Amino acid sequence: MTYREYMRGDEMTLGVAPTGYRYSTDVNEALPVDPETVATQVYESSALGATVAHLHGRDAEGNPDPERLPAFGRAVREQCGTDVLLEYAAGPAAPLGDFLDALDREPLPDLASVRLGPTQSGYRSVSETSRRDTERLVDALADRGITPNLLVTGGADVHELDRLRDRLSDPLVVTVLLGAPTGAVASPMSLVTLLDAVPEDAHCFVRATGPNQYPLTTLAVFMGAHPMVGMADNLFFDPDTPVERNAQLVRQVAQLTERSLRDIAAIADARRRLTLPTPVVGGSDVEA
Repeated sequence: MTYREYMRGDEMTLGVAPTGYRYSTDVNEALPVDPETVATQVYESSALGATVAHLHGRDAEGNPDPERLPAFGRAVREQCGTDVLLEYAAGPAAPLGDFLDALDREPLPDLASVRLGPTQSGYRSVSETSRRDTERLVDALADRGITPNLLVTGGADVHELDRLRDRLSDPLVVTVLLGAPTGAVASPMSLVTLLDAVPEDAHCFVRATGPNQYPLTTLAVFMGAHPMVGMADNLFFDPDTPVERNAQLVRQVAQLTERSLRDIAAIADARRRLTLPTPVVGGSDVEA
């Protein structure tokens, strides 16, 4: 994951994060918050080249609910089949037990987001994520055959990433998220610094919040990383123009790659680069 990968023309894995946990329809009424709408927008994004769907669960009122993750995963599977990789995620306040319960119900995700903690916030408080919880989650994912996607939001997380390396197989899957409330400021220098700190052989996605999403994920393309965009992180093109569908954000990145040295990886290539197994049809030994 370096500039050399861009210069070699290495393929880029494109991800979509259609709905998160921080915002809801009171901010942008077009934000998808039910399984079928999220699945439809993931399908539209996959037609543009997205092969990873970063999913959060929401309840019937649109509030964050990790126990609803399987419903969102099933809806995406029904519309996209195995052409899209599922990644499950939960907000920092979600109980670890609820997240683990979601992982034990069908469909089994390909990846799961792992918050690295603890993180200092303000003068005295720390994040809800403890080192013990992080280690429990990493071990639980290994037991279930799910690949951890380690979330790096700032310099402190890099130390936790290094500490966990003995528990994980190479290559690591990492997401650098810029502009998180307690993380690094969303700037080109922050991105370059964090990418330099991530292990060079890691498969590194880059996300950024608000108006920083397009410029910083664009820079990520040329740094050999892999962009993940969507309404989970960005709800407006500008203060007066709300995003209406996730495919609008995915299309921007897809069009960028048409003018760069990198192609968007197809699903089989994305699986290979993420070292994920090829799915089988109906539980048989026939590869899909």
